Amino acid sequence: MTSTDSSYAAEVAGLLWPEPWSAPQVSRRRARRGDVRDAYVLPSVGRPRLLVPADVPGAAVMVRRLGAGRSVVSGPARRGLELAMRNRVLAAVRWPVLRTTASTAGTDSIETHLGDRLGTDVRVGVLLGTRRVNQKPVLQVFDRSGHVLGFAKVGHNPLTAELVRREATSLEAVRAAGPRSFGVPTVLAHDTWAGLEVLLLSPLVTDPDRPVPASHRLDAMREVARLTGTDEQALAGSGFWARLRADADRLAGTADAGRLAATVTALEDRHGGETVEIGAWHGDWGHWNQGQGDDGLLIWDWERFDARVPVGFDALHHAAQLVRPGERDWERQESEFLAATPRLLDDLGVPPVRHALTLCLYLLEIAVRYADALTHGATPALTRRTAWVQGLLERQLAAPHPALLEGRP
Repeated sequence: MTSTDSSYAAEVAGLLWPEPWSAPQVSRRRARRGDVRDAYVLPSVGRPRLLVPADVPGAAVMVRRLGAGRSVVSGPARRGLELAMRNRVLAAVRWPVLRTTASTAGTDSIETHLGDRLGTDVRVGVLLGTRRVNQKPVLQVFDRSGHVLGFAKVGHNPLTAELVRREATSLEAVRAAGPRSFGVPTVLAHDTWAGLEVLLLSPLVTDPDRPVPASHRLDAMREVARLTGTDEQALAGSGFWARLRADADRLAGTADAGRLAATVTALEDRHGGETVEIGAWHGDWGHWNQGQGDDGLLIWDWERFDARVPVGFDALHHAAQLVRPGERDWERQESEFLAATPRLLDDLGVPPVRHALTLCLYLLEIAVRYADALTHGATPALTRRTAWVQGLLERQLAAPHPALLEGRP
């Protein structure tokens, strides 16, 4: 079978099972010797999104994640695949596995590290997602009987390592605030292993087929915004603005530096004396970071949490994900996003006079985030999204009246 040394899945597996483990390879043949880790590659070798441990039938629950978002593996196909894995049918039909082998049992790996932290032998499945510069491998940690013991996030470069550290700090702050309308994971361990930043979190039990009621999401969004308190500040004198200016200044010399500097100057010149309500935001509020459990709404992925931003950012970020630059009808999606903005900000208690400024500040926040991510490596999707955010921000600043939300001409 073809080696996958250059594939994203193999790269990730090589981090988690480093030498003296063998280089990960795709195989359909049974291993004959050594300490072997086989992981089913799903949904396919050509489009790997999950690595599911083949020797833990209970790990078949990972298949349910293929039904999320825009995946084509959903409904009966997903349930059939999960059943086949539980009943070991995939092994019988020789479904492709990604294999790595050590010459002796007990060779150090991410599994031995996490097992030491949890006090038991573990197997891990890997949620790969798509290759992005800020993509972190997320590990679903099982005991040998298939019970989920937790999730681990792995920072493998300076950008992702910092995100992992930020999430650990953010979760402690959020839990200390005692949220009532949502739950968050508990930090079980946070340390380094083999040069990687590793954060181990308690599992959150949700049902991917159970929708999150809009009222639950709104209640949680409101609580997050005021979780650590709010206060009214002049924009130019706020800690938020000082931090955002500093983040933009650090991008000097990059391709986007000139455009960002111009928008920072324009916003401060026009609106620096205006008052904004400073609160908190999750930082990546999306359906992929939330789920409904028996005890209510559960929210994860807190690495972008910030307690010092203008109220309303989470609502705008959630709606902005529906705009997909480059798709055939993306201009209509943008128009719908702008049309929804007043209602979204009203729901968060932002007065109408601040709607346009809040939108501009959100767009600048995200433009700086994306421009920074591009310095770590560009992808077509990130490049398109960065151009869209910057272009929309510039059009808002060029609008004839500062209180209007302007779409494309």
